[in-house]
Amino acid sequence: MPQPLQGLCVIEVATGIQGPAGGLHFANMGADVIKIEPPSGEINRYHRGINNSLPEGAFGSQFVAVNKGKRSVCLDVHTEIGASALEKMLVKADLLVSNYRAPALTRMGLDLTALTASYPRLVVGHANGFGPLGPDADKAMLDGAAQARGGLASLSGPEGGVPMPPGATVADTAGAMLLALACSTALITRSITGRGQLVQTSSLGGQLWLQMWEIQHSAMTNTPLVRNGEHHPNISGPYGVYTTADDGAILLVTTMTEDAWSAFWIFVDRPEIVLREEWNTPAKRAGFASVPENLDELRQLTREAFQSKTTAQWEEFLRGQPETIWERVRGHEDVLTDPQNLANDYIVDIDLPVSGRTKTVGSLMAFSDTPTGLPKTAPMLGQHTASILADLGFTNAEIDTATADAESTRGGMLGTLLDDD
Repeated sequence: MPQPLQGLCVIEVATGIQGPAGGLHFANMGADVIKIEPPSGEINRYHRGINNSLPEGAFGSQFVAVNKGKRSVCLDVHTEIGASALEKMLVKADLLVSNYRAPALTRMGLDLTALTASYPRLVVGHANGFGPLGPDADKAMLDGAAQARGGLASLSGPEGGVPMPPGATVADTAGAMLLALACSTALITRSITGRGQLVQTSSLGGQLWLQMWEIQHSAMTNTPLVRNGEHHPNISGPYGVYTTADDGAILLVTTMTEDAWSAFWIFVDRPEIVLREEWNTPAKRAGFASVPENLDELRQLTREAFQSKTTAQWEEFLRGQPETIWERVRGHEDVLTDPQNLANDYIVDIDLPVSGRTKTVGSLMAFSDTPTGLPKTAPMLGQHTASILADLGFTNAEIDTATADAESTRGGMLGTLLDDD
């Protein structure tokens, strides 16, 4: 059974998370994604992170996360054969994905303004840190810089305390989602017009996408939102994270009916709260029209309620309350074994060289007629160089020369690897 984008050819010249995660979407959808790597390999092959216990020679976790199911071609594109190979791949490709900065791409012979003129049907998807225009169009960026500039870090952290970045690379991954969406849109447009085009987005743009409601509220009210600790900066009522008697954490969204509200307070032996007139309807408690009366008191009472029972007691009770929206705050150890994630193939198993079998995030999309299938492993460096160059018509001697060129410059490419988004 075909996959959604089977037959689509994607060339990826990218590093880090934003560009490769954009390419990952197409690999998950069944496209043939050919990852062009410099002689030393894409730098995140070697990123080990914190508390690293990976065996010697294993892939880095960041590389595996965003490079599953791709084919790897290791080339020095600054050599004659490397440049020729890349050109032949682009002739056959439907899409080029990159998050290298524009000057670096130009040095590689991939000038963004010239690519669609040279390859009229090619869609060129480019993401950078801060957008294609403006004084910082070519400014270097890593994830936290976009979080800071886009405003998200200002809304995260304790009320009255210092700003804190979220505990995930949400700037790069949001930029990657926009990149994949833009490229998919341009491919649909090409099916109508017959022509490719350049599409561009950024990690900064991804931050604005994630906060479109919050930014809109600040703009319309002329009052910027501020961080509110365990509560959302623009959601009133008891909505927030509460700790339990054994230091667990539960995020309470709302009780949608009077029965649910009553059951909550009866469960903690505080039935008198149900009779409080200022909170006696869901609308009053949620604060849709205005901030609830005595909001601080309402939240303090809710804190005390959660601290009166253990996490297990709360879970047992809340599972029987379908009109209460809540979830226990889960760590990654829970996420990896959550039955809901397993049932939907959101978390699946793959086999990696050296590391062996591990869990990974799946394709996250379900198609009734063209299922995506399970992700394949990430490629070894240059694993597919010979076979892809042979398919392009290069002789064995030329393939040996290209491989030798890459080997001769391997080890001195760290500066190029870092000259990305």
